[in-house]
Amino acid sequence: MGIEVLVSIIGIIVTTAVSVWTYRKMNPKRQLRYRLEASPLLADGAGETDRLTIALEGHRVIAPQIVTLSLWSSGRADIGTNAFDAGNPLIFDLGVPIAEQIPVPPTSDAQLEVLLPDKIVLRPALIHRKFHSTARVIVDGAPTVHVNRVLPDIDVIRDGVSETGRAIEASRKRFKVTPLLVWTGVLGLGTVGLIVGIAMYWIVQQLSAPVGGISMLIMMVALVAIIIIGIYRFFRWIGRNVEARSGLR
Repeated sequence: MGIEVLVSIIGIIVTTAVSVWTYRKMNPKRQLRYRLEASPLLADGAGETDRLTIALEGHRVIAPQIVTLSLWSSGRADIGTNAFDAGNPLIFDLGVPIAEQIPVPPTSDAQLEVLLPDKIVLRPALIHRKFHSTARVIVDGAPTVHVNRVLPDIDVIRDGVSETGRAIEASRKRFKVTPLLVWTGVLGLGTVGLIVGIAMYWIVQQLSAPVGGISMLIMMVALVAIIIIGIYRFFRWIGRNVEARSGLR
């Protein structure tokens, strides 16, 4: 196992590491997450009858619910105003009429706004990395939220964690186990094994070749996996852009 092989392997690793680092710096993850919480104001079975009419501010309602929509940034970078396609707002269609808006203290410069009769919107604005906004309304019926696609390069993900505060904290964690991270770790282990195999050449020569060979095999598999993941992410990015441009939800 010559020094040329070691230099070639190290060169591949350094090139891969520099490419990944450069890509992450030039394309930091920008992502929005939202959570919808609905709480019925009436107990099961209660509601309007022939002798009882439910009204809110003079408007008749049948199944009032308090709906809280929380939206926050879970990415590593700010989202600029130009990220909104054609200057259109991000719309959360609740699918049921809004009976009343409940005031919520502002938490960011950019804020969710209620747009009657049944929508909550975020208008184009600079969204900082620590952005978090909440809107609270009373609706008539069970909400089924639908989100339009006006941020082609940015994922808008519904969060399923049971508590909003915990969801925000969990989504902003810097360290997350991903397939790319796992295979990068495997590549690192293979590199360590290769270095150990070369070092063993001068100590236990019989074991040097097996250890080095297995390590190189691990490294090659890891490199192939990293390339496949990169290709998958690239085509996923293209798919998001095509979907957004075609107006699909």
